[in-house]
Amino acid sequence: MIAATRELILETGYPALSLSAIAARAGTTTAAIYRRWSGKAQLVHEAVLSAETVVLPADSGDVRSDIRALVETIRSMFDRPEVRVALPGLIADTVADPVVHDQMIARLAGNLTAFESRFGRSRRGDDQLPMLAEVVAGTVIFRILVRRDAALDEAWVDEMTELITGRWPGPSE
Repeated sequence: MIAATRELILETGYPALSLSAIAARAGTTTAAIYRRWSGKAQLVHEAVLSAETVVLPADSGDVRSDIRALVETIRSMFDRPEVRVALPGLIADTVADPVVHDQMIARLAGNLTAFESRFGRSRRGDDQLPMLAEVVAGTVIFRILVRRDAALDEAWVDEMTELITGRWPGPSE
C-alpha cells in the first residue's frame, strides 16, 4: 500500500487522493487499510516521509560540518517529489490529527537531542524539537509551500549552513 500511495500521490495530488483508489491500486480493500492506518493522513505520512527517525553522523568536532549534516539530512527528508506534492495537504491534516502529528515530530526529533547538546544549547521544557531543527525544517517546509518549484540543492544547503553558522564562534574564539 505504501508504493501505491506514493504512485497515486504523484498522479492525483493529495486532495484528490482517496483510500479507495489506494486500495484498488494495491489490490486490497479500504477495510484492510483501516486495520493498519487510521486514515489518509497517517498512511500518506508513512508513505512519503522516511520511516526512520532523523539520524545524524557522529560529532565531527567541526560545528559547521555538523550543522551542514543537519541541513542536508532534513533537506533530503523533504526534497522528494512525493513529499513536495503531499506536504501542503498533509500539514493541514497533521495539525488536525494528534496521532499523525506526534509521529511526524518523533521522526523529526530522532536523535536530535544528542546533536543539540554538541552546541551547548538546551531546549525549553515545552519544546519537542531543538530550535536548530525547527529553523531548518521550518525553512524547508516554508520554501516548499510558498515557492513550490524552488530548488533545495547544494547551493541552498551552503546558504542555509552559512546563515546558521556565519556568526557562530569558531574553535579559537
